[in-house]
Amino acid sequence: MKKISVALPILLSIMLLAQPPAKDSSETLRSYADKMHFLLGTVIQGRFWGDPGYQTTLGQEFNSGVTIVLMRQTQPQRGQYNFEAMDRDMKFAKEHNMKLFGQALVYRNDTSPDWFHPGGGCKSWSPGQIDQVLKDHIQTLVRHGGDTFYGWEVVNEPLDPAHNGCFSELLGEQPAIVKAFRYAHEANPNALLLLNESFGRQGIDRQRTNQFFNFLRQLKSQGAPIDAVGIEMHLEAPRLRGGYVDEFKDFLKKAREAGVEAHVTEMDVFQGHNNNPDALNKQKDVYYQILHTCLRDSNCKGFTVWGVGDTNAWKPKFAAIADTKPLLFDESYGKKPAYFGVLQALKEGR
Repeated sequence: MKKISVALPILLSIMLLAQPPAKDSSETLRSYADKMHFLLGTVIQGRFWGDPGYQTTLGQEFNSGVTIVLMRQTQPQRGQYNFEAMDRDMKFAKEHNMKLFGQALVYRNDTSPDWFHPGGGCKSWSPGQIDQVLKDHIQTLVRHGGDTFYGWEVVNEPLDPAHNGCFSELLGEQPAIVKAFRYAHEANPNALLLLNESFGRQGIDRQRTNQFFNFLRQLKSQGAPIDAVGIEMHLEAPRLRGGYVDEFKDFLKKAREAGVEAHVTEMDVFQGHNNNPDALNKQKDVYYQILHTCLRDSNCKGFTVWGVGDTNAWKPKFAAIADTKPLLFDESYGKKPAYFGVLQALKEGR
């Protein structure tokens, strides 16, 4: 009996050593992003708020969230503001030690309420009146967000003048944008103020990139306090040009030369019209390549995916894509190959 009692602890020790190490439950995307003080975000979608899996994944995996603050949602009647979504996100962010980013203060007319364009047009406003509407709207939202919002997408997709709505029509394309940035800066001088644009789905169109940075320089020369530029990357893996990474590097280079930070503000990757391993691995590689390239440039400060799980994916009507599964998590918030592409880039770090 004595021999058995002595041998038993030794045997147990050998068995424990032979077992594979337990998986580190603390290994999340944000655990690596936090170490680098890197913003890893996703858009917050209120219609999925009742799904416990949505909130759990959002809080565990991301350290930054995008709150949609379109005018039709936040100012449904002139001078009457609806802060429900902002307050919900601010509460969640504080509970989960997350930062928030507001998108977008100025965008196209169809994101504004009916009172903003009575009769379907802009001509019922005088330039002075529309200027006051612009100032009141921007400053009310920015002040309400306070320091919980680290930054704001002040103007979205400015290369299409129609996207700046009645503001550009009545105040002038560039003057309206300059005013918008000045009003946001007055409301919170510490907030990061960003100009955002899209550059295609097959990569980052170089001609559009050049146009964008020329436009940026013109705005800054007129005193617009622009701190950062955002790049939308709603990419389609089957149609990507072979040089899409070099195109992204060119964008980053131009941002650095212009003296502004670069942020990937909206990213998802259509995998192709199937879900076989090759398509999902291609999707994984695209996510890895973009984030890896961003992280290797110290001026690239943030990376935001446009949704949490595939159930939450943005499906643009005009793209005629019915079976897109473009995000890091599947419909049940299980980790897809794309998740591990992002994780790999984060582990490799700066």
